[in-house]
Amino acid sequence: MAFDETRPSSSDHTGWSDSSARAVLQLMVESVAELIGFEIAALSVVLDGDLVTVAYTGPDEYRDYLMNAVDPVSVLDPVLERAETWGRYRFLDADVDHVELEGHWVMVAPDRSDHPDSWNPENVLIGLLAGDDGELVGVLSVDQPVSGRRPDAAQRDLLERYAAQAERAVLTAFEREELVHQVAQADAARRLIRSAAMPAQASVEAVLVHTHAPLVEGFQASGLWIEMFDGDERHRGHACDREREIIEVPDAIVELARAIAPLLWAEQQVFVMGNEPAPAADAVLPGDLVDEAVQYTMAADLDRVLAVPLGAGAECLGLLVLTRNFAQPVWSSVEQASALEIGHDLGAALLTARALERERGLVRQLQELDDYRSQLFATLSHELRTPLTVISGNLEIVGGLAIDDGAKVFLDAMGRGAERMQKVVDDLMLLARVTHPRHPLTRISVDLREVAEDVVTLLDSTAISKGLTLDVHLDDGPLLVLGDPAEIDQLLANLVSNAVKYTPSGGTVTLSVRRRDDDVEVRVADDGLGIAEEDQARIFRAFYRTENPEALSEPGTGLGLAIVATVVERHGGRVEVDSHLGQGSIFTVTLPGA
Repeated sequence: MAFDETRPSSSDHTGWSDSSARAVLQLMVESVAELIGFEIAALSVVLDGDLVTVAYTGPDEYRDYLMNAVDPVSVLDPVLERAETWGRYRFLDADVDHVELEGHWVMVAPDRSDHPDSWNPENVLIGLLAGDDGELVGVLSVDQPVSGRRPDAAQRDLLERYAAQAERAVLTAFEREELVHQVAQADAARRLIRSAAMPAQASVEAVLVHTHAPLVEGFQASGLWIEMFDGDERHRGHACDREREIIEVPDAIVELARAIAPLLWAEQQVFVMGNEPAPAADAVLPGDLVDEAVQYTMAADLDRVLAVPLGAGAECLGLLVLTRNFAQPVWSSVEQASALEIGHDLGAALLTARALERERGLVRQLQELDDYRSQLFATLSHELRTPLTVISGNLEIVGGLAIDDGAKVFLDAMGRGAERMQKVVDDLMLLARVTHPRHPLTRISVDLREVAEDVVTLLDSTAISKGLTLDVHLDDGPLLVLGDPAEIDQLLANLVSNAVKYTPSGGTVTLSVRRRDDDVEVRVADDGLGIAEEDQARIFRAFYRTENPEALSEPGTGLGLAIVATVVERHGGRVEVDSHLGQGSIFTVTLPGA
């Protein structure tokens, strides 16, 4: 009997943002079923007290019924009360202990053999995945063994190893999900600060007032204090709690802020109190200032404090202090880095309130570049971890077995994981290169006719293997643009490969390149899955993937169209999409002609 985390009764959990982690977890359950010998395997994670199915392999007729389905964790209780313990697994032998299970469980194999060890269709075999604190984080369930019998000792050993791998993969996915959440919160705070703090006529006081709510909400703080330094003048009255109740700040603490902030700004550090281990800023602040800050914090009954310098260029303009109580989480490294970036943003806002429009625009542009680059690098480091889980897990399996004819299956699984990881790394490195301000565009004459022919040659075999028709229409003569040949080649390759990927067998992909007055137009059309209207405004963002289940079933990094948009922008062109769900898509790129 297989666990059915059943009908999609709640949509609150299905928007789990990390589609790449889902892909790795899907590969994990496929490996369990294929390598250990089960017809069905499913992986569920615990989200807000519910079990949500995020990966499944088995008969297609159960896929739509199971994927993203939700059930309370309590449906496991009858099994856990009576089941036999097999390491991480719990086995409920229906021949010994028949239980009328409540909740949503489904019998998937009504027949069984007469062998003494034959598998009873009502048996339950689930692996419990736990975090470092022992709390349940997920369930790996298997059913319908290919042999028709209960797993033997060797299979049980392999099941235990894969449960350990799945546990690590789920914990890594949750860790990355928390990173995404923190970055999203910080992004929202930055956007709100810019919209609130950048009006043309804003005064310093107006900026300080209008940034209160975005900072408190974006960082889930219990209070904040902003101290602005402007010669001998002070801009006070902005120390307050979450309910905006004004708190008087003693002069001695203001003087301490004036001493600490320039040192932090010079070293681009934040100062944290209430976190363990001690913050890196301790190394840049004299011991007497650290001791004084700790004393004031204790006297004010503050639990967790994050002090962020505000400035622009070489000038320190003030200090931002955010507070939390001990019931709230410690200040994470992502939040500290984001707060330091906001120190730049808010410092720029304070400075540009009294500066020329040209200077304000330059600061904003530079900060946007810094924001994007820091997010990219943070995501890169975490994106590499989940594919490595698959590789290391399979290496463990291969290391524990004698190499024989069956080793090819393991090597294939490793190859799939390595191939995905390499694709992610390659795309990230390309995106980093084309967005880096120190990588100027090298413009030479590029013939789009030649580029299109090369791309078609590369992808034609893939299209044929899928049963697709690949039509090509090129204007006569050279089709010249000025730009980087490698980037333009990647632009066309991404558009055509996407069309091939998301067009089912029997469909048609059309590539046309033609002159349009002084421009050259590239048009890639398909009659494939199409893109929902609500997704079209976001498909050019890095790592964004639609929630369309058919599209998510195809492997991808969510970087291809982000690279397309960036390359088009660097070349002074534009890209447009016209698509309808279920009717196909048309991507049109217009580049200035040479």
